[in-house]
Amino acid sequence: MSLLDFIISGGFLMYVLLAISVVIIAIVIEKYYQIHNVRKANEKLSFYLAQQDKPENIRAILRIHGQNSPLGLMLDKLYNAQTNDMELIQESMEAIGNRELHNLEKGMDWLSSLSAIAPLVGFLGTVIGMVQVFMNIQGQGQSTVDINMLAGGIWVALLTTVGGLIVGIPAIIFYNNLVQKLEDLAKDMQHEVIEQEIKYRKMLERT
Repeated sequence: MSLLDFIISGGFLMYVLLAISVVIIAIVIEKYYQIHNVRKANEKLSFYLAQQDKPENIRAILRIHGQNSPLGLMLDKLYNAQTNDMELIQESMEAIGNRELHNLEKGMDWLSSLSAIAPLVGFLGTVIGMVQVFMNIQGQGQSTVDINMLAGGIWVALLTTVGGLIVGIPAIIFYNNLVQKLEDLAKDMQHEVIEQEIKYRKMLERT
């Protein structure tokens, strides 16, 4: 059975599952692309910052390489702060970091929902198919049931469950993997911010 035959045999809800799978694929590609770009921008910025120990040089690097990096936006609040109150600076950096991570998480709720909905849609299709099978058997008004007709109707009805699982299981795997990548990204940013805070405090002590 080809993929097209599989979809056609499963009925209308198979097209619903096909649409869900397209949305899932689009979200997954977009999230991996965004996370990759953010990580690359953060790593590039960290590389340049590691070679500098003067505030003016760091500020120049942040102006050039920090605007497209969540890490850069956070560190801008540190090196261009209008106050020496580290508690206020930390709160400002944390707010920026939370905002940027929230932007990266957009669409993740849809991915989570669709990964749960897909198997349910498949199960719904199977239930509807089974109801139709038994309605057809009852409508024939025969005392004996053709086992071939019964088996044929059941396997066709089960196709949507198979389709729902095929869509839902990878979606759950991708969702969990993306969540882990976002957590790793947040931890890496937090570590770099702490390192830069230590460097900044040493700079203040030298001045």
